[in-house]
Amino acid sequence: MKKLIAVLAASMLIFNHPIITNASEITPINTSSNESSEIVDLGDGYTVKYETKIVSPNVRASTKTVAKTATCVYGGKTVAEITLTASFSYTGSSATCTSASISSTTYDGWTCSDKSASRSGNTATGTGKLKKGLLHTTVNVSLTCSKTGAIS
Repeated sequence: MKKLIAVLAASMLIFNHPIITNASEITPINTSSNESSEIVDLGDGYTVKYETKIVSPNVRASTKTVAKTATCVYGGKTVAEITLTASFSYTGSSATCTSASISSTTYDGWTCSDKSASRSGNTATGTGKLKKGLLHTTVNVSLTCSKTGAIS
């Protein structure tokens, strides 16, 4: 029963909290709240709010799944949300990203093309190109896990 509740709670977090990031500096997640956020000005009227959440920590197995959502705002309106979801394993002496995927939701005629997610070592990265008419920008999202399981 506890596993079912944990799976349902993780599913709700994944589907209700998109993640998008392209920040030059990301503060590690506060382990007491399992969340962090920051706002980055990309210039030319674009602002991105990055929100990072630990979706399913498994302390015994030293694994965790993390989602980072980048909410892109242009002209005061949300135009897209891009979410990078990654799973990590860590041992205390090393960390590895075991999977990475990206998803997007767009609004008001915007499109997200050339979406990609990749992983290398202890890092997951994702990219999406947003466009509407002549307006366009690229949003990058990344997640890194330390050997102790700290996410940044």
